[in-house]
Amino acid sequence: MIAPAGAALDDAALGQALTLLARLNTDPVAAGSAEELLAALRAEHPGLRLRLLRHREAYGDTVQFGLLVSGPRGGTVTLSWAPPSEVPWMLRGAQRSAESMLLRVNGEALDIQHAMAYLDVMWEQTALLDRLVDVCLVQQELAENPVTLADGELQDAMDAFRRARGLLTPAATAAWMARRHLDHAALEEMVAREAAVAALRTRVTVDRVDSWCAAHRSTCDRLRIARVRFADRAAAERFVAAFAERRRTCGTTADAFGAALTAVAPSRPLGAELMERTVADLDLGLGSGLADAVAPGALLPPRAVGTEWEVVQVLSRAAASESDLLEQASRRLFDEWLADRRRTARIEWFWGEAEKTPR
Repeated sequence: MIAPAGAALDDAALGQALTLLARLNTDPVAAGSAEELLAALRAEHPGLRLRLLRHREAYGDTVQFGLLVSGPRGGTVTLSWAPPSEVPWMLRGAQRSAESMLLRVNGEALDIQHAMAYLDVMWEQTALLDRLVDVCLVQQELAENPVTLADGELQDAMDAFRRARGLLTPAATAAWMARRHLDHAALEEMVAREAAVAALRTRVTVDRVDSWCAAHRSTCDRLRIARVRFADRAAAERFVAAFAERRRTCGTTADAFGAALTAVAPSRPLGAELMERTVADLDLGLGSGLADAVAPGALLPPRAVGTEWEVVQVLSRAAASESDLLEQASRRLFDEWLADRRRTARIEWFWGEAEKTPR
């Protein structure tokens, strides 16, 4: 095998990679240890990025492996090898029309294209789109730089998963799985995936957590707030004006908030609720004045949230615990890491109008 000119991939490395691929596609025992065998090849060629690809055929439940090999100068070689009895890698992705089906209910089918048309609002809600892209970016990183979890770590992850969802008995766990049509193997796979993502998050943020905490400690304070939602900005501003007027005559800001809500009742607020947030969650672009602006009793200026407008009053504020601070730091640094990769990623959407999917 001859490596492409300028690819910085030597023939020996490609030959070893192809030998490994042939072994994985013919030896079930080797296939069961695919990640360990690939780790050994990575150790021998640390300058290469190796990503293992798997394709499972539903009929016969067979798995075939492919391999992406990238050199330090960029460029990627795609390797595949199929024994005579198997479908070649290039044909294993061939689709029948039924494979684009997302759901069938009482015999009524819904394909992906029409489902996405119903969810077209997603194009205006980028947070959900970003999360879908993030799933792919995390999968890519874990494929190229795997995380190895010991059995004890997986059990701890399963216990934490159940506690976080209130699944404290076998019956509660079974009911939760049944509602989501999961068997035990699927649950274990879900938990292992979450644990791997958590380990990845630690790996890419651990060196910056302390400095981030020092710079952002006050923005992690926990707030208890009252929030009122309105259909438009004018209604939100009428509420703010009513609050200012009632505050001059009421004994407390809480009384003023309630009186203002009554005064604007004809405007039909969309809803009012109590909730907890962090200072950073309510960042209104106030810069250095942000900390003072979210003091208990403060009424924050109206802000647009999606298609609605909201007004928030701060009821109380408490410093984040050390564990909470570290958790927030890790999550926000990981979000930044993902955002950096989204900016340079090649993204193809396979639904909607072509002009909506240029990324």
